[in-house]
Amino acid sequence: MKWLIGLAVALAALAGAAWYFVLDGAAPTRADGVFELAAYRALVSDDAQATLPTEVQVEVIGENEAPSFAAEAGAFDGVRAFAFPAFDVVGPSGDVVIDAAVDEATLQGMSGGKGHFDREAYARLLAVMQRANDILITHEHLDHVMAVARHPAPALIAPHLRLTAPQLAALPTYAVDGALAPEIAAVAAADFATPTRIAPGIVAHAAPGHSPGSIVIFVRTTSREYLFVGDIAWQMSSIEHLRGRPRLVGMLVPGVDPNRDAVLRQIRALHDLAVEEPDVAIVPAHDAAHLESLVSGGALRAGFEPSS
Repeated sequence: MKWLIGLAVALAALAGAAWYFVLDGAAPTRADGVFELAAYRALVSDDAQATLPTEVQVEVIGENEAPSFAAEAGAFDGVRAFAFPAFDVVGPSGDVVIDAAVDEATLQGMSGGKGHFDREAYARLLAVMQRANDILITHEHLDHVMAVARHPAPALIAPHLRLTAPQLAALPTYAVDGALAPEIAAVAAADFATPTRIAPGIVAHAAPGHSPGSIVIFVRTTSREYLFVGDIAWQMSSIEHLRGRPRLVGMLVPGVDPNRDAVLRQIRALHDLAVEEPDVAIVPAHDAAHLESLVSGGALRAGFEPSS
């Protein structure tokens, strides 16, 4: 009898641990006021139609796979395709680049040599960054910053970087040999604590949680609206199912979700926004299938165009 009791206790403990570390990722039932869509729209409401961006282009610099349960707590449907993209918001007022992706060495290190890296796409990203009016990153993790931290022409991109203090503070970690180019090291920090207009149709707003420097970026083009949410959710299904990443991921990958409660509130808010504003294209950074659907639906254009 004692061994049965011991077995029951052990199984209960195992089940509890599995629930806590792998299965539990439920977002709260309410999260009001997290994303100020009305404020974002107000900041660009006076922008003339002729000045607004005309399209958003996407370059998928690399791809990898991960187990579904790592991307979304409680999901056990095999593997998920992860993309490592950058975006170019194109318009008459100039290009605005969102995210700086990975370089080849970083992706292969992250994936144990199994990731796919597109060298031509990365070269196009480096080139577009040199002509961009503004360069933003959704947050300071290694898979979003490499074309900033290791850009071959730092003096050309430094005047156009719009990075927050936590984002800038993280860059030396990813520079070659830890030595950040002096031009980039001297960049003044931007403050997006309140929604801030970057350019016609474009607003940035701090959204710490997944990292201290996480931001969201609202874009209004001549035809539609977007909200780039970085890694608040790795996959759109997390937003649809109201489930964040499992705690186990935060334990195994340092720096992921230091404020998990904030991330879960943000996921709830994004879920509600998707229901209430279905015409706003929500863009998580790493969901390869969702990015493909946005391309096929006309919301994104695949590939960066060369300078005319």
